[in-house]
Amino acid sequence: MALKPDVSALGASDSNDAVDRAVDDGGGGGGGVCGDDLSKGPVPADHTITHNNEQNDMLPLSLAPTHYDIHLQPDVRSGHIGGSVAVDLLVRAPTADIILHTKTIVIDRVSVFVGGVEAASVDADCVAYDDEMETATIRLPVTLTPEDAPVQLLIAFTGAVSEGMYGLYRSKYRDRSGQLAHMLVTQFQAKCARMAFPCWDEPAIKAEFTLTLTVPAHFEALSNMPVAHTAELGELKTVYFERSPRMSTYLLAIVAGELDYIEAESFSGAQDASGRRLPIPCRIYTPPADIEKVRFSLDTAVRVLEQLVDMFDYEYPLPKLDLVAVPELEAGGMENWGLVLFRTVRLFITAQTSLWIRQKAVYVIAHELSHQWFGNLVTMAWWDDLWLNEGFATWIGIHITDQLYPEWKRWDHFVIEDRQAALSADSLRSSHPIQVTIKGSADIDQVFDSITYYKGCSLIRMLSAHLGIDVFMAGVRTYLAAHAYSTATTRDLWRALEGASAIDVSSMMHSWTAHVGYPVITVDNSVDDCVLQLRQTRYLHSGKPSADEDRVVWWVPLGLATSESEAAHDILHTRTGSVEIPRGARWFKLNYDNAGLYRVCYSRTALQRLAVAIRQGELRTVDVVGILNDTMALVTSGYLRTSALLDMISSFKTVDGYVVWQILGYFLESLLLTWADKSAVIRDQIRGLALSLFAPKAAALGWTHRANEDPLVARLRAISIPRAAWAGDTSVIDQACRLFNEFYLNPDDKPFQHDFTASVFEIAVRSGDETNYVRVREMYEDSQRWHLSEDHRMAALGAMACTRSEKLMWQTLEYALSDRVLPQDINIVIGFMVSSHYRSKHVLWQWFCANYQRVVDRLGECSALLGHVVGTVIGEFADESMAAEIEQWFADKRTAAFDRTLPQSLEFIRVRAAWYHRDKDDVAKWFANNC
Repeated sequence: MALKPDVSALGASDSNDAVDRAVDDGGGGGGGVCGDDLSKGPVPADHTITHNNEQNDMLPLSLAPTHYDIHLQPDVRSGHIGGSVAVDLLVRAPTADIILHTKTIVIDRVSVFVGGVEAASVDADCVAYDDEMETATIRLPVTLTPEDAPVQLLIAFTGAVSEGMYGLYRSKYRDRSGQLAHMLVTQFQAKCARMAFPCWDEPAIKAEFTLTLTVPAHFEALSNMPVAHTAELGELKTVYFERSPRMSTYLLAIVAGELDYIEAESFSGAQDASGRRLPIPCRIYTPPADIEKVRFSLDTAVRVLEQLVDMFDYEYPLPKLDLVAVPELEAGGMENWGLVLFRTVRLFITAQTSLWIRQKAVYVIAHELSHQWFGNLVTMAWWDDLWLNEGFATWIGIHITDQLYPEWKRWDHFVIEDRQAALSADSLRSSHPIQVTIKGSADIDQVFDSITYYKGCSLIRMLSAHLGIDVFMAGVRTYLAAHAYSTATTRDLWRALEGASAIDVSSMMHSWTAHVGYPVITVDNSVDDCVLQLRQTRYLHSGKPSADEDRVVWWVPLGLATSESEAAHDILHTRTGSVEIPRGARWFKLNYDNAGLYRVCYSRTALQRLAVAIRQGELRTVDVVGILNDTMALVTSGYLRTSALLDMISSFKTVDGYVVWQILGYFLESLLLTWADKSAVIRDQIRGLALSLFAPKAAALGWTHRANEDPLVARLRAISIPRAAWAGDTSVIDQACRLFNEFYLNPDDKPFQHDFTASVFEIAVRSGDETNYVRVREMYEDSQRWHLSEDHRMAALGAMACTRSEKLMWQTLEYALSDRVLPQDINIVIGFMVSSHYRSKHVLWQWFCANYQRVVDRLGECSALLGHVVGTVIGEFADESMAAEIEQWFADKRTAAFDRTLPQSLEFIRVRAAWYHRDKDDVAKWFANNC
């Protein structure tokens, strides 16, 4: 699933990134090592059961399904679901109770057949429901034993179409006549298959599925497997799908609605006698009016699928692949086997789409399609190993994007955005290990977070760099082949990599996956310039750790480069160590290529030497990014004074890499958000510093892309212009407002390039009057008139939140709860507003407190969306008194959906508050001396 919440302490990036991050923040589903070798036993009878289901809310081991035959008949209008399921069971231990998962389902009748003969029949009175555990217990008048075979369970049940974006739910769309209609969609990850039919809803309890679906006759019906045949029933039809291979319940999928498709072939199937791969039909389905928007995405899917087959040396396992653009989807994408769902913004890529959204689309498609092997073919045994699915899919998604479009330098962006999000979240005392204990259902959705995705990806990147990509992929291929159609654990992956590399990967990686946090390497060369004394300690945003918090010693690849030598790959695997550097080296840099997951704390003298090297162009962009990111973090946590980073800023003016300028923008915005409420003088001085940096850059780059221009120069332009406006550059502001007015009056003649759309909208609303606000709302509501792509329609929505008028802020927040805004898009409004102006976060908090129950009702009390909204609303404060107020306000609220997000956000607030109090005089003195 392409859920990537950013809990970074830093501020928002440019407008395109802000839209993109809010889109991804709308979706959802490790202490200790208890998950390493625990398997819930997929169905081959000889599989050893080793998990301890008393440690987690798992079902008993006495029964295991081998095949589900499901019939569902959902009524789109009434929301009623009628259904039946026949389950072939393997009896592992004597039992008279059948315990399985159900939620919002009523079991009407139950029959049990043994050897084809009915052995028991019970009515609804014999079914006991446990709402907290989301289970039903069917009490039989007979005891089933392992000698009973075959055993089949027949259940008739009724249910309801879900009101949220989980289970089997309705998504609004436009039909062929342009009228509002609904399609049926499923979102079963992580624990919502139980809302559609009674089942054993755990990832390791794999089974085969045969699905039958009765829907309106004019609907297109899709599932994981191809259609076997269809029976027409007047206004209805019953669609019979082919039997699936063994898979987890959360991967079963249904889409039904009035849809169009385009199709291509991907040569990704099994090999024929000549060694040529057989074609796999690949389709993209959309609402009828949108089919021409997905041709780029179809071409991308075909290319990605073929790349994956080559990487894994394993054919695509199913006979077809469908991708569906779903207007209402909680996550950015969902990897259902053979039926992959995406938000429309991830597939609707047209000539009007900005470059960054196009890049993101390629990545998300690659991420979700990699799951067809890593997650679907081989599935984590329990949710405590979710990182095996999501960390690897994140790494593969970036790796393949980088292969297809090397000019985009996708790994550079990973370093400033995704890796930084992981480092930021994992520097909190309230963080969690990658392998995190999952006990209750409420725990599951909350580990679909930046630790699982981005720390997981960062560890795979670090390990693959150490082993070498060829050796690493050889181990991955062994892993996939050994565990196909079954489940695996972290330890299984390490064993496969050990076989390929002859290196003790388990020992190297144990500290990284089993323990929370990561190290900071402090470097001291004060005694001898040629010897670096190194010490690793746990890095915490809130300052240096206590002895009890600093017990872990990590395996750290140093990657040491100097002005006189190439990178040397030494390892630090003890608390302290030393390395030599060439005599006469003018500078040294640890963590070459930023492949390691740690920070480096240099002395102020070493930083000054690195600043000279940066000015002289001696360091690669990715290494400059590493220095800047680490220095920012060490400043906020008190390892360095803020003035140390402010001193370095002039060094970055000579760097052209857009990633460096993006981080500079982050730092200045974070500084402003932390200091803004305290001092109008400092607030103006921070903006003045930003103006001195970004105004010349914006002026030099201009508003026009040049022929054959490097796409990264276009990215730098798209970052510099809105940052210059944010800093108060009147020439940029005036130009943006003029262009906005021209575009509003002449929708068919857009006077600026597509990459500027979000920035022009935002600047026009922030700097203009209410007229511009009303106009951008018109553009959101009637996007076709202005030929807006899906991402630019979302940018118009976000721009409404950038108003400086408190009255319009309240109007915008009310608008976000109206039917005009989909629930998945509410966080776009909140995300733009919270960082658009230093006062807006206070308005947002007042509104949130006054309307909390409406927000809960709109999003759902257990929705992952609610957790992301909470984190965004409170995430930009920098005052201890606000932390206390927020803490007290939530004290009597049900916080199960965000009981990880809430303490993390409160900790960030206190980190910023401590930063301000520690460095307020230091910052004031620096500006007094330099402005």
